[in-house]
Order: sequence, then C-alpha cells, then structure tokens
Amino acid sequence: MRGSIVYQAQQIFLKSGINKIGESKHQAKESARADGARTWHEVGKKLGIHSYATADTYREVWRSLLKETRSTFNVKDIEKLSKEHVQNFLMVKSNSVAMATFNQYAAACEKLETALNMYARQQGTAREYNFSISSMRKGVSGLRKFEGTRAYDNPKTLINSIDNPVFKLAASIQHEGGARIKEADLINSTQLRGLINNYGKIHIDKRGAKGGKPRDIFVSKDSYQQLCELVSKNGVFDIGSKDKYRRSLKMAAKKSDQKYNGSH
Repeated sequence: MRGSIVYQAQQIFLKSGINKIGESKHQAKESARADGARTWHEVGKKLGIHSYATADTYREVWRSLLKETRSTFNVKDIEKLSKEHVQNFLMVKSNSVAMATFNQYAAACEKLETALNMYARQQGTAREYNFSISSMRKGVSGLRKFEGTRAYDNPKTLINSIDNPVFKLAASIQHEGGARIKEADLINSTQLRGLINNYGKIHIDKRGAKGGKPRDIFVSKDSYQQLCELVSKNGVFDIGSKDKYRRSLKMAAKKSDQKYNGSH
C-alpha cells in the first residue's frame, strides 16, 4: 500500500471491516462464541473496534508502529509488516513503558493483525499475518510497574501501606501507568480520555511529560474511577506537598519491610 503513515492506518481501519462503531459489541461477542470462541482472548480476537476512543488509541499505535518500522527496517508498506517488525516495536516499547501501557500497545498490534487479515481476504492478496503477540506478553511479564522503582520488591504492598488516600492514588497511578510524580500531579478533566478495555487513559501533556514530549499512560479501572471522582469534585487531582508524599512512601516502605528507594 502506498501513502503516508496516517493514510495507510486509516485505510486499514476503514476498508478491512474492523470498524464496528455503532454496532452492538454484546451481539458481536455472542456471535464470536457461537463461532467457536471459548476464552476471552479468543473472543477478543474476533471482535472489531466498537468505540471512537478505542479507534483513536489503536490507530495512534498503528502509526507509531509504522514509523518505527520505516526507521528501523525501511519498510514503508503496512501490508508488508511481519512478526519481526511488530515484535521489535513492542520490545522497544517494553524498555520505556509500564505494563498497563505495554498491554495497550500489544492489544492494538493484535487488533491490527486481525484487521490486516480481514483486509487481505477482501483484497484477495493471499497474505496472512501472525504477530505472535501472546508470546511477547509472556516475554515481558516482569515489566516494571512503579516508575520510582530502583526497585521495590512488592510495590502493591507498599501502596496498601499508605494511609493518605490522595497519596495512595498517586502511588497507584505511578505504579500502574509508569508515571513520574510530576506526571501524576495536577491532572485535570481534559487529560481524562476514558476507559479502553478496562484501562483508564490519561493524557500527559508537555507540561508534565518527561523531556516535554506528550504521551498517554494507562491505569486500572479502579484507579481511573477514583481519579475521575476527585477531578470532578475538586477540578484537579492535586498531590499537594511532594515532600509529604515522599515521606509517606518512606513510611509505607518501612511498614511493608522494604528498603525505601524514593520516586520520581
């Protein structure tokens, strides 16, 4: 396929049949099960894209994948993507993001595999795609969870040992999204981008992003809902004193019998 990165990603989205916005996702799940899908993963692979938010997120990842593949392998055609290309992309991402964000990249790549196979059948190209995403997920199962790590043996136990609910939520955002303190602070409503596959999407603008480069992070549904409630109530999620926050981490580390390693 010829054209820009944006054009190619959009063509696959529009012409493969993966675009199911406006159609019933529940009915699609039932059809997938009737077609033999048993596990959630099997069902998920048969589903299309049913929401605008998911479509935007996935196409953003597809464009990022194409950009990386052009740079590294000089492959400019989305139809020529291979397992090697996709796994290289995910491996690069695994070195710079937390597990929740990596899972979103992996889910987007897996959906691209489905879309490309659908597109190939429609165009009669006889191409087949298998990016082996499951093996990549297993390969990075030890991906860090807490950006301040250097590292805590049991960050969840540490978080549960924090008494202040605001500090506890801030630590959860760092843990789940791989955020620095500055990125987890002063979050407003414009940064809350909705739930995608049970992960909450938070946009980090250049004000808080490392190196001034905007990015998105993903946190658990529970953390995201807590964050939304506080932002709705107060207008912004404000950690307050960074020194007090760090002291709470230090006390929680002591309570959970771990060495204090600070945070960003």
